[in-house]
Amino acid sequence: MKESFAFGSLISATDPVSVLAIFKELDADVNLYAIVFGESIFNDAIGIVMYETVKNLGTDEDKTFGQEVTLAIFQFTVIFIGSLLIGMLSALLVAYVQKR
Repeated sequence: MKESFAFGSLISATDPVSVLAIFKELDADVNLYAIVFGESIFNDAIGIVMYETVKNLGTDEDKTFGQEVTLAIFQFTVIFIGSLLIGMLSALLVAYVQKR
């Protein structure tokens, strides 16, 4: 079961390279291009976090199923929020540096 969830988290992130290439060829709206590109990066990040969370399931034999699920949800939330904060702070720093 663990291997199935790990594999599913790896293949669930879609790759919109062909869509972005078509957008560029058709001179699509720049905002639409940015939205699709940002969404693909977000999907990739979620896939990585899910894979790491699933990979750590079942490593401690002393925990019950409920404890494992609670720990996985907590671990996912901490990694997700931490990554989001790092990304936001990096973006703000780069915006500030470019403005000055």
